[in-house]
Amino acid sequence: MTGKLFIFEGPDGVGKTTLVQELRGRLLSSDFEFLSFPGRDEGTLGRAVYQIHHTPEAFGIKQMSELARQALHIAAHIDVIETRIRPWIASGKNVVLDRFWWSTLVYGGVGGGTQRALKKLVGAEETVWGDIKPTVAFLIDRDSPIDRREDLTYWKALRESYVDLANREREKYTVEIVRNTGTIDQTIAYVESAMMK
Repeated sequence: MTGKLFIFEGPDGVGKTTLVQELRGRLLSSDFEFLSFPGRDEGTLGRAVYQIHHTPEAFGIKQMSELARQALHIAAHIDVIETRIRPWIASGKNVVLDRFWWSTLVYGGVGGGTQRALKKLVGAEETVWGDIKPTVAFLIDRDSPIDRREDLTYWKALRESYVDLANREREKYTVEIVRNTGTIDQTIAYVESAMMK
């Protein structure tokens, strides 16, 4: 028996990570593993990429192109897919993933990266995923970010890009656009119901 993959996506500030953490507290089962992309676990490539992304100056990096940043993310994704996710799913475990390659296309594209090159990067990652597709992809959506001081023009461009991508991807697997505007209990109840279908 193989496990299932559930992904959670959306621009920063929609409450995605909060929902995933709440779900983690409720699904106290050895059948589930929880990860985030690019990853933050000590001793992993994902942790190094996360640190380079958020504090490049600590590594002496003064400037980085958006395409190069996304290439680092894809490298971290591929590493954790090969070393953890594929073995877990093969052993029957379900994986809940906070972010997916969707972020590469959305953040990379809105940030000015060349779409053709971004799609080729994602293509390399999709090759590593192989026949593993999300059982459900949850796009968490709101009209505005929660408690963040985002550039709203940039944030709305991210939101629109995510919705466009979700609508294209739903031809390949189940995509649920989840309006995160009620209580956390209401949103989690909707998510759990969709996961159990």
